[in-house]
Amino acid sequence: DFDTILETNAERILAEIDRLDEIARGFSRYGMGPSELQTAAPLDVSVIVRDVVELEKLGEGSIDWRTTGIASAVMAYARDDELREVMLNLLENARFAGATWVEVRVDGGPERVAIAVRDDGGGIPASVQARLFEPHFSTRTRGSGLGLAISRRLVESWGGEIAVASVEGEGTTVRIVLRAGPA
Repeated sequence: DFDTILETNAERILAEIDRLDEIARGFSRYGMGPSELQTAAPLDVSVIVRDVVELEKLGEGSIDWRTTGIASAVMAYARDDELREVMLNLLENARFAGATWVEVRVDGGPERVAIAVRDDGGGIPASVQARLFEPHFSTRTRGSGLGLAISRRLVESWGGEIAVASVEGEGTTVRIVLRAGPA
């Protein structure tokens, strides 16, 4: 059936174009020098976390998405689109790790704001944890292996830090610490 074959192949081609576009964007973003990155500005982290979690709820699977600490404004220094990208990467990583629940917790303080993404997915073997932020390293066969490398570069360009703690078979926690912004 020509129409069915055409539709199937067109869908595959479009999906591959999207994947290659994402890889190209990742290479470009990772290759940016410090002078090319915009200055971090104060923004409401809770709004971004709420938006990204709502977007993830539309995805496939029956993950229990949990949020804590986002009922009111939590100001920190970052860049809106880039923080969204980092959060999407972390939540998608949890989804691909087979998580049945994912908790995103935001804790605001006078000097620092912490965002923790914790899941009950498959976890990461201790033997590869030191390589997680290396470009092109991945524990999956899917993707470019640039997600965490780009996330680290972005977070650090805002003056923040990112770290991963994981136990194979139990889950993973990714913690981002940012400079607190004005209330």
